[in-house]
Amino acid sequence: MRAALLVLAACSGGRAPPPAAPPVPIENTARGCSEAAAGLERATRGFRPPEESILAPMRRLCVQDSWSGAAIDCFATMTAEELGKCAGAVDAKHREALFGVIAGNERDMAGLQIIVARLANLRVGISECDRFVIAVSTAMSCERLPLEQRHDLGNETADFWSLPTRNLPPDAIAKMVKACSESLDALQQQVAAVGCM
Repeated sequence: MRAALLVLAACSGGRAPPPAAPPVPIENTARGCSEAAAGLERATRGFRPPEESILAPMRRLCVQDSWSGAAIDCFATMTAEELGKCAGAVDAKHREALFGVIAGNERDMAGLQIIVARLANLRVGISECDRFVIAVSTAMSCERLPLEQRHDLGNETADFWSLPTRNLPPDAIAKMVKACSESLDALQQQVAAVGCM
C-alpha cells in the first residue's frame, strides 16, 4: 500500500501550476472638483479676461453645490463650445452662480457665452417657443448686431422663458404659440436685415 502511494505521488507530477499573469494596470480616471475647476479655467480663457482666475471660486462652488460625477467629468474635459452641455449637468438652482463666476456679471463676450449656455438648457415645451429660443441662441453669434443688443435679447429670453409653462390652459398655450411665432418672425427679419442669415 505504501509503495502504491509513493508511485502515485511520484507519477502525479511535481509540476507547479504556471504563475498567474501580472495584473493589467488600470488608469485612475476618478476626477474631483480641482480637475473640474481646472477644465473650466482652460475652456473659458478665450472669452473672459485670462488674468482673472476662476479656479478657486469654481472649486468652491463644486464642493459647496455637490456637483455630480457626470458634471465634474464633463467640466474637467470640456472645450469652450461645451459650456452649455456641461452646465446642464449641474442642478438648475446652482447654474446661475456658476455662470456669474465665469462672466463676472459683465456685458462682454464672457457674458454672451453665459447667455448662450443658459439658452442651451432652456426647454419651454411648446415647439414654436423652443424654435424661438434656438433662433435667439443662434443670433448671439451675429457680430453685426451690437453686443449690448445681443445681451439684452439673450437675457430677456432666458429670464422670461425660464418661467414654468406646464399645465397651462389651452387658451394660454394658444397665446404663447402666437407670441412665439410673431417673435420668431421679427427676430429672423432683424437678423436678415443686418446680413447674418
